[in-house]
Amino acid sequence: MVIPIKNSNFLMFLDEYQWDDSCLKIELTPDVVLLSSWEQQDESSFYQIRPIITKLIDLGCKYFVCAGGYSEQLHDFIDDVIFNMSLSTGQGSITDIMTTWHDTDTNEEVANFFLYSTNVSNSLLVAFLDENRTEDRGLKKAILNLV
Repeated sequence: MVIPIKNSNFLMFLDEYQWDDSCLKIELTPDVVLLSSWEQQDESSFYQIRPIITKLIDLGCKYFVCAGGYSEQLHDFIDDVIFNMSLSTGQGSITDIMTTWHDTDTNEEVANFFLYSTNVSNSLLVAFLDENRTEDRGLKKAILNLV
């Protein structure tokens, strides 16, 4: 379901565990993506999401917002993916992608940043969240309270 929000943007929530299937079904290009990382991950865990990160970049995603106590790790991993893609493709425009991490921000601060500080208008904002995680449900609630 796509929800209209301020600044002519649209918001969509997708289940974190169905990233590949969900991304194939997206008809609009997600310009801003919210991802969460609440637990420490090893490199192999992040490599499982590498295909979706590259797909989102290929679709034209320009901003990755990472939330949670270990969001800096996720942010660094996404930066590495962006850097490696720019080297392998020779496309300098790939390096124009922004990434931020929000490891100590409240749910409300992350929601506000995601919705209103990414400086993208007329776009689709996609939040990949796990409905089974208490932290992600809190983040979703904070986002919906601002819409």
